[in-house]
Amino acid sequence: MDDQAPPPYPLPDRASPLQVIPTPTSAQQDQLSPIISPVQAQPTSIHDPMSPTSAATLGQQYRDQLFAQCALGNHEKTTRYGICGIIAAIVLFPFGLICLFTDTEKKCARCGVRLEKK
Repeated sequence: MDDQAPPPYPLPDRASPLQVIPTPTSAQQDQLSPIISPVQAQPTSIHDPMSPTSAATLGQQYRDQLFAQCALGNHEKTTRYGICGIIAAIVLFPFGLICLFTDTEKKCARCGVRLEKK
């Protein structure tokens, strides 16, 4: 294990976390492998969360995702009862419930498509 050559630049002690690592000199850089290169920053787009165009774009994407679910058949079912069924359920209590459940309309809350009974 002692046959290894010392590193071309001094290594920091582990006991001192605030110790500054010196940059290698030009002679030491020649000894380093050519694979090491400075990190180049990639241009990033700045996203302003308060701009109206980005809010509109995000809203459009969200709505498109919801309608895509409806296109796949995953509707958000809502049931609406008709006024005749409600009145019959109150006036003709036990038998009026049959009228209430037959006087229903099932629709998708997102796209408004009328769903058929299965």
